[in-house]
Amino acid sequence: MSVQILDIVLYSHDGRQRALPLKAGQVNVITGASKTGKSALIDIVDYCFGSGECRVPHGPIRHCVAWFGVRLQLASGQAFVARRCPPPKGASSEDFFVVTGATVELPSATALRQTTNTKGALALLTSWVGIRDNLHETPPGQKRPSLSATVRHALALCFQRQDEIIRRQQLFHGTDDSFFAQALKDALPYLLGAVDDEHVRKQAELRRLRDQLRAVERRLAEIAALRGDGASKADALLAQARDAGLSNAVTTSREETISALQTVARTPLGNVDVTLPEGSEFSRLSTERGDLLETQRRLRTDIEAARAFSKDEKGFSREAKEQRARLATIGIFEGGAAGHTCPLCTQELPETQAPPEVEVLHSALRDVATRMESVARVEPHIERAIGELEKRLHDVHQKLSKNRAQMEAVRTANMALSQAQADSARKAHILGRLSLYLESMPDVPDTKGLEEQAESLRAKCQQLEEELSDEHVQEQLFSITSRLSERMTEWARSLGLEHSSSPLRLDLKRLTVVADTLDGAVPMARMGSGENWVGYHLIAHLALHQWFVQRSSPVPHFLFLDQPSQVYFPPEKDVDGSMALVPDDDRLAVSRMFELIFEAVAEVTPGLQVIMTEHADLNEDWYRKARVERWRGGLKLVPEDWPRAGEGAGD
Repeated sequence: MSVQILDIVLYSHDGRQRALPLKAGQVNVITGASKTGKSALIDIVDYCFGSGECRVPHGPIRHCVAWFGVRLQLASGQAFVARRCPPPKGASSEDFFVVTGATVELPSATALRQTTNTKGALALLTSWVGIRDNLHETPPGQKRPSLSATVRHALALCFQRQDEIIRRQQLFHGTDDSFFAQALKDALPYLLGAVDDEHVRKQAELRRLRDQLRAVERRLAEIAALRGDGASKADALLAQARDAGLSNAVTTSREETISALQTVARTPLGNVDVTLPEGSEFSRLSTERGDLLETQRRLRTDIEAARAFSKDEKGFSREAKEQRARLATIGIFEGGAAGHTCPLCTQELPETQAPPEVEVLHSALRDVATRMESVARVEPHIERAIGELEKRLHDVHQKLSKNRAQMEAVRTANMALSQAQADSARKAHILGRLSLYLESMPDVPDTKGLEEQAESLRAKCQQLEEELSDEHVQEQLFSITSRLSERMTEWARSLGLEHSSSPLRLDLKRLTVVADTLDGAVPMARMGSGENWVGYHLIAHLALHQWFVQRSSPVPHFLFLDQPSQVYFPPEKDVDGSMALVPDDDRLAVSRMFELIFEAVAEVTPGLQVIMTEHADLNEDWYRKARVERWRGGLKLVPEDWPRAGEGAGD
């Protein structure tokens, strides 16, 4: 179960509490007359979920409420999130109060205080919903920044305000803003499951494999270049060995020549002093070679240790990520003053025990946050570190090859050796060149292993490229929307919507519903009648949320519907919610619409919660059982006797 709402809570300026209890995994109906606060519920929940602006209408609610809160059912445990109501001229508040536990009781008004800010609360809410590290990379040629999906994008699929559920040009909450609409389009592949949690890890893995492949291909190219003149060089060295009396072998193939050279290399020369003067280039290269070999050994040890650490790290990674999410709430002291209540455990401190300096806590928390953040992100960093170590190892291999070539060049050019007339010095010189040549042979002769490694790396890169390609993502999205289309078409026919005889589908590029008729595609904006617009909003959101539940998608598992019956039951016909003034056909249509909502929730129970605010109060058992409150006869969201700001005892 993802996040669902157990209570919506309001706190007055004089410390009173108003709680609206809700049932998880069921349909919850709040009925009532106009101007009782029903439509404000979506804005209250949205504000508590980190909205950048408090959209609760100005009036009694904004004037009489000090804090808004929601108690949430999480996949594991519960949480309570409250946010201070901004002042009349303020757009929002940074004051968040957050408590988590196996079960959480509604706190009293006196317990509310700032424990985190908007950034920290968003990090927590995003992690509770199940959203992990993700990244939508902007296509080449487009200037908008890359995007990481958060709970704010997911909430666009959970709210349908009164003015949104009837709009034909807009299917999702908040998409009248073109910038947010584009952000939602970018986030949808992740939220729908076309891009999974492994996407970022696979991107890093692809970069590492490409680096390895380039290193192997460079090595193969070097070997191919060596083999180009390898045979003639071996023949020349054997001829020099014969001329010096070190061998009398005559060969007809490269393999025989190499074998003869190996035999010559084992020839003992006795005590021959061929030491170069101290400080010479050859001595420097010899020292450099020793250092490179030591670096090569150390890098191989580091790579083995890193791979062993990576193998043991995954079990710890999940806990580290959770700790990082908790520490993301750091900032709780911003704008606050020191008091005698512990800001971490909420316990009262004795008067004689002064709380620690705020800056000391800041410093300590920053240090812990820094350490935990590195742990939470260690998995991709380990893979990146291994890739960097392997790249450095490849660089060392190249430097060794370069070192060997330079040593051979120095040997050839050193006049002291080349002009030596003594037989032993001449033989030593030839044997030195011969040994240097043979020393490079283990990397040269057999490229089968390298070729197999290159082929394996190419196959892995190709597989990851296919999994990460836009074509693969689009195929997954097409498959998902095809499955959604079946439910949407079935439900549209049960509601008798226009164009329901044709297949219906979600158009994720335009964020709308489309009917594929014989005359072509007909988007919702070109369909007529408010009944159709409301119906298409309902079937699209219900189909999406069933998919989210079935796939355990990182989207809150609640759907908030504000007055879906409004096209059949306008406020002017509302006397007591009975729909007595509504024609029979409209009453039947409303009943059919509500039955569809109840059936859709029952199919995935207890995975989906629907919260519906309505004027209509059907005289049906299944409807009355879902009713959590009825706001008529003076009952409202905010009690009439709550004082306005400045009139109560304060908060």
